[in-house]
Amino acid sequence: MTSGSRKKQRNITRYVIASTAFFLTAIVFLCFLVPLTAVFFPGLFMKDTGVLSLNAGTGGNTNLFYILKTTLFTLKIAAGSTLVAVFIGFPAAFFCARRKFLFKKVLLGLSAVPLCIPILIAALGFVSVFGLSGFMNKVIVSFTGGEKSRILYSQWGIMVAQGFYNFPLVMSMVSRSWESLPEENQNAARLLGSNERQVFFKITLPSLVPAIVSSVIPVFLFCYFSFMMVLLFSAPGTSTLEVEIYQAVKTSLDIKAASRLAIAETLSAIIIVALYTVFVRNQMQSGEVFHKNKKPSVACADYETGVSKVLEILLFVFILILILLFFVAPFAGIVFSGFTARIGGKDVLSLNQYRTLFKSKGFWESLKTTIYVSLYTGTLCTFVSLVYALLIHKVKSVFKKRILEITALLPMAVSSVILGFGMTLVFKKGNVFSLVIVQTALFWPLAYRQINSALMKIPSDVMNAASMLSDNYLDGVFRVIVPWLKKPLFASFGFCFAFSAGDTTLPLILAIPKFQTLSLYTYRLSGSYRFNTACASGTILALICFAVFALSEKIGGKK
Repeated sequence: MTSGSRKKQRNITRYVIASTAFFLTAIVFLCFLVPLTAVFFPGLFMKDTGVLSLNAGTGGNTNLFYILKTTLFTLKIAAGSTLVAVFIGFPAAFFCARRKFLFKKVLLGLSAVPLCIPILIAALGFVSVFGLSGFMNKVIVSFTGGEKSRILYSQWGIMVAQGFYNFPLVMSMVSRSWESLPEENQNAARLLGSNERQVFFKITLPSLVPAIVSSVIPVFLFCYFSFMMVLLFSAPGTSTLEVEIYQAVKTSLDIKAASRLAIAETLSAIIIVALYTVFVRNQMQSGEVFHKNKKPSVACADYETGVSKVLEILLFVFILILILLFFVAPFAGIVFSGFTARIGGKDVLSLNQYRTLFKSKGFWESLKTTIYVSLYTGTLCTFVSLVYALLIHKVKSVFKKRILEITALLPMAVSSVILGFGMTLVFKKGNVFSLVIVQTALFWPLAYRQINSALMKIPSDVMNAASMLSDNYLDGVFRVIVPWLKKPLFASFGFCFAFSAGDTTLPLILAIPKFQTLSLYTYRLSGSYRFNTACASGTILALICFAVFALSEKIGGKK
């Protein structure tokens, strides 16, 4: 084959790949807009029929008062969970950014946990430690003889569980910004006579506000759309929008009620996402320049007084204890419970749970399903994100570019319950295609942010050279841009794979016949009072998610 023929064949292959990716991107956007429209339609245009009602106690269809009450309760739970995340994440960010200590890299590495370990696993962990038959209640009963604590199954329990699960995100983002602040400004203020309290509140904290808000809003949205924690831990008579929508669809069969709740939830989330776009843009414009200043050990800074050093040590120990108790212990509890069996009326270490799993045909079927669904979703998310990032990069109009950037954030304002509900209205019965396409429609912005950020950092000289030396734009994309974006592409795939593998909500909503993922299999095990087996299954699921996430980071990081 001549060089001209090879070149022609290569160009044809590239056009086929590019055309397929563009077509799939259009399908994903269509499968986001159509179900969303289908969800909103009954609430806006369907007449009241007086049939089954979500708000059964009122005797009528879901009214405005009940929607407002449920929305306020949802906002309360999300706000409380976010405050817990900030309460732990902010001081942890200080120590990570301004101090050196043992296991600092381990603490910073926790930021990957909310991104690659499913929230179902965290929920099982809290049950294993703080549940009615958990370790803490066994200690309470053994030493005090009192009643078992039910605090986990309350508003406070939900807030603490969600807050500690998400605190690494706050810690990571604020720590990066804090580390980038130049110390010259603070030192100048100290020379002019300002004490440490004045330096913090007048210089440091105002500089950190964009990073704090940029981390808080995503955490708030994660907690606002929380489904599994609320479903497992909420007290009778209290529920959030997400759970109420699920109950309306699956239990009451009240489509209009579910639609009204979905509209309220989405409109509230859009306002929050709008605030997020403003703060993210301001932070990007301000930029970050990291300063490699020498960091003192905990309580060893020269400018601190004796009292402040003691307080710093107490704060460090206090935060460390809370992290160990409410973050590390639940995940350790999952592993421990997976290796525990009830024999002769006592809990003993055993491999029975794993033997039971490995002998189960359902486990192997769900494992196989999880792997291929997550592979499809991760790959499709990466393709869609790359196509969209390249599209925005090609647009010259500032106004059009801004509209496209805002559009990329819209999936953040829509929950998986709502989009899954919409797919059931459109397709009636769920299938594997609808699961993959809906997961992609929800998760691709996670990949897009990484890919677009890396694309914007490609030097202009490289882009100009690629444009001059390439036969066409597509040639430059395959020869220069894609190789340059290798790391974020692999990392994005790992993120989306982990999110897909850990997703319990969409498989539960779509109710695909004779189909279950490992996360859904784990959830059903816990619901059938086989908690230890569920922990063993959850441990395997967590290991799969973490392994793919770590492998994608390692492969992408190679030169």
